[in-house]
Amino acid sequence: MGALLVYSIIVGVTLIPIYLIVRLLMSGLTCWRFNRGLILFGYLIALAMPFVIGWIHSIDFGDGAVLDIEVGLPSVMAVVADGEVDAVYPVKWWCAGVMALYFTGLLFFLLRELFIWNRMHSVISRSSHVTMPDGNVLCIHSDESIAPFSWYRYIVMSQKDYDEGGTTVIMHESMHIKARHWLDLLLAEAVALLVWYNPAGWLMRNELQAVHEYEADNGVVTGGANVRDYQLLLIQKAVGSRFPSIANSLDHSNLSKRIKMMLRKKSSPVQRWRAIAAVPALALTAVVFFNPGVAEALESLSTAKVTNYVAIMQEEPAAAAVAEPEQSPIALPSQSGEGDDGVYRSAETMPQYEGGEAALMKFIASNLKWIPGGKNGRLIVQFVVKKDGTVGDVKAVRSLSPEQDAEAERVVRMLKFTPGMVDGKPVDVWYTLPVSFRETKQSNSNTNSNTAPGTTTTTTTTTDGVSTTEVSYSPGN
Repeated sequence: MGALLVYSIIVGVTLIPIYLIVRLLMSGLTCWRFNRGLILFGYLIALAMPFVIGWIHSIDFGDGAVLDIEVGLPSVMAVVADGEVDAVYPVKWWCAGVMALYFTGLLFFLLRELFIWNRMHSVISRSSHVTMPDGNVLCIHSDESIAPFSWYRYIVMSQKDYDEGGTTVIMHESMHIKARHWLDLLLAEAVALLVWYNPAGWLMRNELQAVHEYEADNGVVTGGANVRDYQLLLIQKAVGSRFPSIANSLDHSNLSKRIKMMLRKKSSPVQRWRAIAAVPALALTAVVFFNPGVAEALESLSTAKVTNYVAIMQEEPAAAAVAEPEQSPIALPSQSGEGDDGVYRSAETMPQYEGGEAALMKFIASNLKWIPGGKNGRLIVQFVVKKDGTVGDVKAVRSLSPEQDAEAERVVRMLKFTPGMVDGKPVDVWYTLPVSFRETKQSNSNTNSNTAPGTTTTTTTTTDGVSTTEVSYSPGN
């Protein structure tokens, strides 16, 4: 689910400069076929951009590893193959809200789309069908409130429209079918739904529909129709409901601009070079996504799943209480208190590592080792902090590989906590610690090149009141 959201973000951002180039530099030209190709090519570039970014920054847009969205979990240790050890922070609570908002909106627009499809199918199915010599099907119905439109090989109009200007309308809609504009609209509508929150998606679709109308108008005029009579027909038919998403409707785009386009002189082929402005615009967009910070945020969000959301119900930021161990993989704790196994799911005072979260990070960074041949990803270890502060039962509730799970368990068993408390007495409490493994081909650029092998360098910074500890490890010979 997170992968789809990140994919949508990259596609939507990429569409913005493409739309601006088309709208500001190309829409006034009469090279409609070229503009149509430019828009379609822009869609392909936007849809491919996430895979380019993902390939460069190892962002997984497939099923991949799962990153749980957690509130209140401690920082995560990311052990890197070349010895680098980073601090990776859990996805904040607002990420869950953003994902919920995105998929709620997506569901709304999908339902809206289904309604439009059903309405269009209903109009076509209840019409009288006549197969024309070119293989297209003329559909005549009695609802005068619906403007003429075409979809696939169907030309749909009311009996009144057919009587008043049927020949010209059929010629116009046949141009749409001949050019296979309906395929363009399928692509444009799918992208608009994917980036429903981004105006560029809907505006790009409208621009494509306008180009379709210019092409069809030009086909009618060059086909021998009287320009003045055709323009009058357009004015007469500029009323009535239509199918704005998936069909080419006779009154679809701005009428005054369509009439001006019919009278405008053909643009010089040299003016098509304006489209080259899209190259630096897209390059600038790519630079934004190539930024390591942006890429890391997208990588984290891309593997998130709302279904694995974990709410942490305690005050101490370094503690994490989860469900009973027999529940898999991680379940929302329904209430605090002692479980059937005598271990508390949460406590009045949760266990804390001696020295705090920064010390916990440093300890793990100093002891956790990269496993040769290990996987990039994130595992989550669940364990019991016993009454004496030592670690009891340990298990990986989200596994990477047996070797990496064992390495995480080895380090966890070395930890020593201040035990959790209930009614002033120490108790056994379940605790969760997420650990990320990430392989890179070069060590941290912030690591001093003069650092002796086998040493660990720790840097602590504070941003917005949050202390961040970054640990760089230089392996020995």
